[in-house]
Amino acid sequence: MSTRDLALACALLAAAAGACGDSSKPVIDGPPGAFQLEGQDLAGGQFSSAQIFNGFGCTGQNMSPQLRWFNPPSGTKSFVLTMFDPDAPTGSGFWHWTVFNIPGTTTELTANAAAGSLPAGAVQGYTDFGRPGYGGPCPPEGDRPHRYIFKLSALSVDRLDLTAGAPGALVTFAALGSTLGTATFEATYGRGTPGTTTHPDTPTRVGFTLTSAEVASGGTIGNEQVLNAFGCSGQNVSPSLAWSGAPPGTLSFVLTMYDPDAPTGSGFWHWMVFDIPAATTSLAKGAGAAGGTPGGGVQGYNDTGANAYAGPCPPAGDPPHHYIFTLYAMPAATLGVPAAAPGGLIGFSTRAGATAKATFTATYGR
Repeated sequence: MSTRDLALACALLAAAAGACGDSSKPVIDGPPGAFQLEGQDLAGGQFSSAQIFNGFGCTGQNMSPQLRWFNPPSGTKSFVLTMFDPDAPTGSGFWHWTVFNIPGTTTELTANAAAGSLPAGAVQGYTDFGRPGYGGPCPPEGDRPHRYIFKLSALSVDRLDLTAGAPGALVTFAALGSTLGTATFEATYGRGTPGTTTHPDTPTRVGFTLTSAEVASGGTIGNEQVLNAFGCSGQNVSPSLAWSGAPPGTLSFVLTMYDPDAPTGSGFWHWMVFDIPAATTSLAKGAGAAGGTPGGGVQGYNDTGANAYAGPCPPAGDPPHHYIFTLYAMPAATLGVPAAAPGGLIGFSTRAGATAKATFTATYGR
């Protein structure tokens, strides 16, 4: 069949039964009768300017989309909704929206519900924009269109014991044990000419090294550094760190500790310190305590919801998780983000400017 004949056949079939799809229809995924989530105003899986972020070079109205759902599992008492971009060049994706404690009797969220018309009792968690609420798409110009995954989890509990300060990774992790079923769909958005922007990984540099007296590269993290919460009983003391060999032109450092194995969809940021002065070459043990300024730097907002160090505490029975310590050499004295910045925002800003990195990995399991 020729291309012209195929197009004609497709058009005729579409008119009769929607065989070739209909971009005017709301995006939905899953077979009839299954637990389904539908994006009423995301026709054809595409965002309009109404849902796009207004800032960072994007111009939109930043209104959360209208959503509705069908056929939740029996026994559902509440819902958790998330919107996540796995393609963001942050090292962990980007959380755009989390809503939890949505009553189990709810069947939809109206357009722009994030602005103040959520169901009674529902709570919006902390996004990677550095605040609770909805933050629309705004990928880097020239990236291939990013995917934005909407996920609705039906829970067997009335509520999660979390506050609006809970980051997306923590909300997702907290929901795992009581999830009865999930419904998802995906929408996309890009700007500029697709594929004209790339995000190469920050290079390592010969002679630029990062070490710890308490945590050996390739070793196991000891109880002194393990979290004292969520079923773990460590001392939650940040390890000492030392580095040398930074490249010429380094004006500050960013330090991160990240677990890529956490079952959250985005890993888990345990510690971030930025704006560490270039003259600093070490951090003392325990420098990551709440309220501290390690090496003269600023502690970011980790995935437990605190500006501090949070030690390992993977789920019991998991294979040992990997904890990646990375020090980035930055060509500017400040990163340009506030202390309220979470891992996604810090990761994006760091990777966009870092000239070199030094790194090591250790493990911990229970």
